[in-house]
Amino acid sequence: MADSTAIRYTLNRRQRLIPHLHIWGYFFTPFIIILVAFFTSRMIAMTISFDPMGMVVFGLLAVSVSYLFRGLFIGLIDVLLYPRREMDITIEDKAMGIMLGSQRYYLFLDGIISISRFCHDVWTVQHWNGSVVHIAADAIPDRQLQHMRDMMRRGQTPEGVAEAIERGKTIAQISASERKAEP
Repeated sequence: MADSTAIRYTLNRRQRLIPHLHIWGYFFTPFIIILVAFFTSRMIAMTISFDPMGMVVFGLLAVSVSYLFRGLFIGLIDVLLYPRREMDITIEDKAMGIMLGSQRYYLFLDGIISISRFCHDVWTVQHWNGSVVHIAADAIPDRQLQHMRDMMRRGQTPEGVAEAIERGKTIAQISASERKAEP
C-alpha cells in the first residue's frame, strides 16, 4: 500500500455518541454519571453544612471516579460542546495519521485491537493505547479498510508482536539519546 492520501470528513454528534456509548456501555455510562453526580452533590451538601471531613471524602471520591473514567467524560463533553468534528486522517503502510490542530499524530496499525461498525455509517477503530478513531464509512475505501484489518491481524501474530517490541526498543533508544542531547 503505497498511497497515503488524506481522508477528510465530518462527524456529527450521533456518529460520535453512539460508538462512544457502545464502547463504554449503555448501562455503565449512566451509572458512572449518577455516581459522580451523587458524590458531587454530597460534597456540596457537606460544604453547606460546614463538615470538612465529609467535604474532603466526597470531594476525593468525585474527583477519583472522574479521573478514572476521564475518557468517558472527555468523549461526552466533546459531543456536547461540538456539534460537528472535522476529521483529517491518513492511512499509510504501517501507521494511521490523525490531524489534531496543526500537528499529525500517528498510531501504528499493528496496535489496532478492533475495527467495528457500531453505527451504520461509521467505522470505529480502537487502538491498544486507548485511542479511538471514528471514520465515516463512505470516506474510507475498502482497500484501506482491508489494509488496516490485515495489519491488525499481523499485530496479533508472534512475528507482529516481536516487530512491535523491536520498534518500541528503537523508539526508547531514540528518546534516550534525545534526552541526553538536551542541555
